[in-house]
Amino acid sequence: MKKKYEPTVYYYTHFIESFIADTVHLGVLHKYAFLTLIWEAHRKRGVITQSQLESLLKRNKDIPIGVYLEIIDEFWDYDDDDSISNIKVTSDMQATKLHRNKSSQGGKTSSLDKMIDSDKRQDEYNQIHDAYPSKRRVARKEGLALYCKQLQDDKRMTFKRIMEVVKGFDCQPQYYPMLDTLLRDTQGKYWKVEKELSSYDKSMWVLNGEQWLRKNGYDWNGDLTERNKLLKQHYKGDTV
Repeated sequence: MKKKYEPTVYYYTHFIESFIADTVHLGVLHKYAFLTLIWEAHRKRGVITQSQLESLLKRNKDIPIGVYLEIIDEFWDYDDDDSISNIKVTSDMQATKLHRNKSSQGGKTSSLDKMIDSDKRQDEYNQIHDAYPSKRRVARKEGLALYCKQLQDDKRMTFKRIMEVVKGFDCQPQYYPMLDTLLRDTQGKYWKVEKELSSYDKSMWVLNGEQWLRKNGYDWNGDLTERNKLLKQHYKGDTV
């Protein structure tokens, strides 16, 4: 039986505007680390295992490990077996049919695929995409995958919230952030920003929160700082 060889990847699609927008806050070393990870992910057809990552670090000794870890933490996702993947690379390789599927990626990947294939999520993303200036959009398939991934990872991300942000931009279209920058919101400037409550909503927020704290036996002894801390933990769903 002949051994089945996987096709070699010799090139990839580099979205220049997206790269500039994503890395504008990074230094030269961080940008280069980002690129070497993108290149390695394409060479390995979408997924970098721990051993492959270690090999990459050895080949680029001029880049501190800490720099790589910061880039991975911001732009990459860990799978169940500690291999890493990037949603942009995955989307690009799926389009060229070169993506390597891994059964070890398990339930989370399967649920993400279902979200991407659902009519509801596709309709939501199409509305976001079409409401955005044409020159600030990203490839529709790539954007849909990123939108679903963010929905899965952060409860603050909702279709309603994204549309509120898009409709709230008060600037010329050329000054909109790139759509994938908005969806990632790595610097917490868009949908990750806590919404300002009205005076009435603030009063109800405090009243309902205090009732919950008293009911569960929490006592802040008149210390408003401690009370507000407990309230924030309560509303975020944290254990007090």
